[in-house]
Amino acid sequence: MIIIIASLLLMAQGCDKTKDNTSKVIDKARSNFISGFYVDSEKGFERYLQDNPQGPHRLEAWKYLVKIASEVRHDSARGAAILEAMYLEFGHNPELAATLKRELAEMYIRTGQYKIAVEALEKSLEFQDQPQEQLDLTRTLLAESFRSLRNYDLAIYTYSDIAKSTKNKTTKARAIFEMAHTLTLIQAWERAESELDKLIKMTDVPVEIKAEAAFMLADIYENRHEYKRAAELLETIVDTYPNPYAVRYKLDYLQEKFD
Repeated sequence: MIIIIASLLLMAQGCDKTKDNTSKVIDKARSNFISGFYVDSEKGFERYLQDNPQGPHRLEAWKYLVKIASEVRHDSARGAAILEAMYLEFGHNPELAATLKRELAEMYIRTGQYKIAVEALEKSLEFQDQPQEQLDLTRTLLAESFRSLRNYDLAIYTYSDIAKSTKNKTTKARAIFEMAHTLTLIQAWERAESELDKLIKMTDVPVEIKAEAAFMLADIYENRHEYKRAAELLETIVDTYPNPYAVRYKLDYLQEKFD
């Protein structure tokens, strides 16, 4: 991986050519990408970076190389290496640096390297004046990474922070749901019940999120042997839960419990 980054950085330090290769190289690389000739496209973008250390299309070339590595080759490790090199070149731009760190974290998440992903996400959040939507996305990834690391306390805290700070009601609802889910993982049933009940009573929330919350809350009731209460709640989401067959199956099971 170090070799990959080093080679990419050497491209950024290459000697200037007497003639800018933009029209010949970058256009051809774009065309090859669109046509599906990814090997030739990759070589073209790499050549552009090497020959144009101050070129106006460097960021675009880097982005295409990331796309080829991650989406075409499905090589997230190489994609991460390229993003690391991009950050060294463009990290002086706060807005761009925040995005690069988040995208880098996404690469590490794909390879299961959650600890490194957390470091990248926390660094991304240090940059000021980010759009709320971007902050929400970064914090959500951070909470998910904490949960994957089984650091449930930090995951719960982060989901709670998202719910309190976001202005997007759907994001708020999803954060509360995921917080409740995380609470069930540590068997904090009463608090999970409280959060789910609050979510169900919220207005302007997508019906599918409310239905998921009701299904989870019904599970909590079932675990407390409150079978009738669980069934009554499930009856309200037969037509809105993403998998209605699961609701009907559980209803049949619960019916047998209190008949």
